[in-house]
Amino acid sequence: MDRHSLQSWTLADYRRAVGLRAQDVVGELGISPKNYRRFENEGIVPSRRPQFIDEVAAALEISHERVEQALDRTPAVRIRQVRAFHLIVAMADRYIPQAGAWRGPAPDDPDLTELAASYGRPVQRIRRVLAHELGELRQSYVRAQRERVIADFDTDLARQANARYAYERWQDIFDRDLQRIPRRLERFHRTAQPSDVWQLLVDLYNVDAITNRREGGNWAVTNLLSAKPETLPPHFVVHRQVDDVRVCRLSAEGTTHVHSYAGLYVALFPGVRRPIRGRNHNSSKARTTPGQETFALPSRAERLAVPQPFLTATRTVAADTKSSLPIPLSPTYVLTVGPSSLSASFLDNIYSTDELD
Repeated sequence: MDRHSLQSWTLADYRRAVGLRAQDVVGELGISPKNYRRFENEGIVPSRRPQFIDEVAAALEISHERVEQALDRTPAVRIRQVRAFHLIVAMADRYIPQAGAWRGPAPDDPDLTELAASYGRPVQRIRRVLAHELGELRQSYVRAQRERVIADFDTDLARQANARYAYERWQDIFDRDLQRIPRRLERFHRTAQPSDVWQLLVDLYNVDAITNRREGGNWAVTNLLSAKPETLPPHFVVHRQVDDVRVCRLSAEGTTHVHSYAGLYVALFPGVRRPIRGRNHNSSKARTTPGQETFALPSRAERLAVPQPFLTATRTVAADTKSSLPIPLSPTYVLTVGPSSLSASFLDNIYSTDELD
């Protein structure tokens, strides 16, 4: 292998560099040869393997980031993004200027069908995602048209000039966001998660959304999550132990994923919980979202949080029974959840002082 050309290696180059044949990777990952060829040659992630990029990275002994970079260099991926841009521009020209309620692309639009086939995803899925993206563009289009009317018909010359400037600015925003869509679709379909895993991402995001990471941040108690954290791609979550309590939180990549694609997930899964918006750390104003309740273990500084779904359900029981509920955190610690309180203590202290039976 020519290591001087490392910056131009495709995924097949990395595979050969570690002495593996395609059939070796197929056997290790337990995937069909057809699906692996589509991934290596076209960058299409199997729809039922949301952790597939991490699995390939582990098999080839390279980072997740290098797998992504290698896929971006794949000729078929580059061709797909160029073609996707032309298809999306055609649909934007066709649907965005239409008057009336926004419905997105028609289900039988041939450009939509071709786009879905190129990403290896169902037409209805691509339609929902694209309806969101083009719907966002439509807002820029509407704002631009408002300014254009003022620029053309207002009787005040100063307002005309301001509106003309605003119209050009909104046009630039429209063009910029339109050009970004193929890249966003490519990235999203490589890393998109099923609804239950997305819900777990949101729960972890909400635990830490309003905390400045420079001040330490919050950690979610792992065994109180609504789903197993093992279902998340490894590069999305950081695991740790505080004494013997397992905790976790989103990695920088996981947080970026939630920020970048929340709108697309809501378009796909309308009923899921949404990420809350945290405080602007550069602002002195009070946050408008409720704070995440936290607690600390005895003699520890780390701030731990109970994911909101579990806390809500436990608080409901506590309110109905008018009592505090002990929740085991580990063999050493127990969390006491009251109607309006959270406190952690040593497990031996709870059972030696309370009549729990």
